[in-house]
Amino acid sequence: MKIYLAAFVCATFVIRVLGHQVQGILLVNGTESPAWKYVRNVGPQYEYEPGSYPEGSDFPKTPPQMDINHSDITCGRKAFASAAATETADVLAGSEVGFRVSWDGNGQYGAFWHPGPAQIYLSRAPNDDLEHYEGGDGEWFKIAYAGPVSNNDWLLWPDKHDFNFTIPKATPPGKYLMRFEQWMPTHIFNYSQWYVNCAEVNIIGPGGGTPTGFAKFPGTYDVNHPGLWIPQNQFVNGGFVSYDEMRLLEYTPPGPAVWTG
Repeated sequence: MKIYLAAFVCATFVIRVLGHQVQGILLVNGTESPAWKYVRNVGPQYEYEPGSYPEGSDFPKTPPQMDINHSDITCGRKAFASAAATETADVLAGSEVGFRVSWDGNGQYGAFWHPGPAQIYLSRAPNDDLEHYEGGDGEWFKIAYAGPVSNNDWLLWPDKHDFNFTIPKATPPGKYLMRFEQWMPTHIFNYSQWYVNCAEVNIIGPGGGTPTGFAKFPGTYDVNHPGLWIPQNQFVNGGFVSYDEMRLLEYTPPGPAVWTG
């Protein structure tokens, strides 16, 4: 049975409850691409009656994923449905690439909505066939991590819009899914909130490296991991401990180590 939310439901309440963020923009050497050109478009959390939101609004896509064991945690909610329509960006190994928030709870563009880390993974498409590669049965290696910069501040929060990083120069050339994940770790068991998107990229370069430390999505992360279920002194906006007692630098992210090539 389809779930519909009526247009007359209080919009302000819905936005405050569900509005978070989505990262539909790929950056290549600082150049912004159109939203969803190279990033697989994702679906809404629910199906809505026509006219519930203005045409072109991505707000229904912004609610987080809460289940790290669901297949949508691979590349975002219903992302594989848009694989055939997604273009592939050519990127040079050793160059800077990034993801930009394309919509948040306040509207187009915006910022990362919750405090927390972010990570970037790559998974090579079998036979370089990205159109038919869902990613859930593949292996992913980590190439970037954005964590805390002090005991009180995350690199990507507050009021940050982009996560830029470098493709390891020794990355084997080929076509990859590039997976962005940003999440809010929490002291409440099994209540972390996830914002995941995947871009399609063709990495060009001499290669020569052998990636290590592979992960599976879903499959690698566990709700008991200290990077998901954290102590109160690592939860920024909960008000449980004083500013001086915060210990973000003790945070341990989930998954393998970053492969630098």
